[in-house]
Amino acid sequence: MLIISTGKHCSQTASLIAAALAAMVLLCLHIPSTLAQSAPETEKVPAIAFAARLVGDDNRARLLVDFDKKVDYEIYLLDDPKRLIVDLSETVFSLNPDAKRLSSPLVADIRQGTLEPGKSRIALDLAQSVVVEKKALRKVSSGNRHRLIIDLLKSSDADFLKVARKPVETFRPITVAPRNTSGPKKFTVVLDPGHGGADGGAAGRRGAIEKEITLSFVKRLRTALEAEGRFNVVLTRENDSFVSLGSRLETARNVKADLMISVHADSLRQRSIRGATVYTLSERGSDALARALARKQNRADLVAGLELPKIDTDVTDILIDLTRRETEAFSKSFARIMVDQMATGIRLIGNPQRSADFFVLKAPEVPSVLLELGYLSNEEDEKLMQSEQWQAKVVELTKLAILGFFKPRMGQ
Repeated sequence: MLIISTGKHCSQTASLIAAALAAMVLLCLHIPSTLAQSAPETEKVPAIAFAARLVGDDNRARLLVDFDKKVDYEIYLLDDPKRLIVDLSETVFSLNPDAKRLSSPLVADIRQGTLEPGKSRIALDLAQSVVVEKKALRKVSSGNRHRLIIDLLKSSDADFLKVARKPVETFRPITVAPRNTSGPKKFTVVLDPGHGGADGGAAGRRGAIEKEITLSFVKRLRTALEAEGRFNVVLTRENDSFVSLGSRLETARNVKADLMISVHADSLRQRSIRGATVYTLSERGSDALARALARKQNRADLVAGLELPKIDTDVTDILIDLTRRETEAFSKSFARIMVDQMATGIRLIGNPQRSADFFVLKAPEVPSVLLELGYLSNEEDEKLMQSEQWQAKVVELTKLAILGFFKPRMGQ
């Protein structure tokens, strides 16, 4: 209620009213400013890709991807092997599993996922040479939904090469770091969960994805090893992110790892094959299955637009050669221990200790094995690998194998 005075106090009252009104105005102006300063900054929300379709015939293919909002994108072709790359601003892929199985005579496979923080990727493995005939991002229906449209046209190899970019070369040649032969008080173990980000790896019929199974298993194994108090455990990736083969190898070398275990859960054409397998390095490979899996795993960098990893195997330095031979002996010794330990609790593939030319096993001074937990192409293996109880059992067996391997150097 506002009371206006009269008489000799009029002037004084008017001054008080003016002061009060001024204070109210300042207060009204001040409150929003204060709230604006205290409000947290709005975090950038990633887009959601909620639908994808691939249609076409022998000469044309159209890829349609629907997003819940506008995205930034870049499209280009890569050769050796032929790929179409679609780089996107940060995107969460919530696609029907059937979308990955869509195909056309021009496209052999589709992969998608996170490439690095703030950047996502869709990669198409091309069955034939193509050129990008049209690309557009259009707003559709109501709201802020957008559709990315990419039209591909079959082309000659010469026309493809005119527009294809050269893949990125990121791997540095291996140099041998000094090896600690005295035996540290704590042993450094590098755990390498296969695949990640845009490279999802194999997929099972029940919806299991290799990159998720390997990361879950490796995190459980890290916890179990750290509880022993004798190990420093390093992961080549901590989340659903892409890590190149060269970076995985360099991680093990940079921390002077005493042991590296690369974990996978692959798929095979022969769906009846199941069981765990332990691989060591061999340029020739122990059998056709081992060689086929190595070729498949060594192509993991392709989704990121990187060149196939290369390494000079022409060893001329005597010390390097001796180091490599010693490392191979340690790797095979651990593989035997691991196979024997695994056999006490889980099913193994026939002839479970095998060898192949896996790139991630090529650090010349780091004993390394690749553990295939099982095969997602087999329904029973897929079911087991999704089981927390089964993973806990295999973690315990793997931990016991690691303890057995290092026991001679533990002074026990």
